[in-house]
Amino acid sequence: MNPPPPPPIDAAEFDAHKDLSAIIIQFLCRNKEKGFSAKEIAEAVGLKEEDVNNSMVKLGLTDLFSGLTGGMISRKRRSNSKNKEVVIKIEDVTISGVIYYRCVEKAI
Repeated sequence: MNPPPPPPIDAAEFDAHKDLSAIIIQFLCRNKEKGFSAKEIAEAVGLKEEDVNNSMVKLGLTDLFSGLTGGMISRKRRSNSKNKEVVIKIEDVTISGVIYYRCVEKAI
């Protein structure tokens, strides 16, 4: 027999998990001069490393889907300087088996 499906979650729990990506992106974009591992991000923002890894996988899949469809599902926001709009992209690189992430902003 299959196990029963998990119970539905309430809106507050849904929003809390949805906001994990926003918290991670905000942290990375405030610290653009460095790259951070999932463990370092988790420690800095008070999340579990597993949650950071899951959020980064979701962000990567969103970027992949955006690239395949030719659309821009990139995150856009207004820059504080001169009200310019910028596109935020999270880049990653693997060094000695550890994935590091950093925020790159490009003016549009």
